[in-house]
Amino acid sequence: MEFEVRLAGAGTAALPAIQALLWQKDPAALVDCDAGGSRLRVKAWISAAQLTEILVQAGFPPSEVSQLPSVCCGDCSG
Repeated sequence: MEFEVRLAGAGTAALPAIQALLWQKDPAALVDCDAGGSRLRVKAWISAAQLTEILVQAGFPPSEVSQLPSVCCGDCSG
């Protein structure tokens, strides 16, 4: 799943804590932050509710979590 997360000014300082908790649920998870530090992009095999819990645990409660549409083309039957 891919998510866009709006944070209230956490910036890149949030990334290590969030990444560590994400890896506990999905070792292949990825997270990055936009230049302004107000949006995260998360790719992980978890639900939006689980992601919200992780963000709260990390100390960065989100103001919004949006699940993005799948980019799977279906060609590999996946």
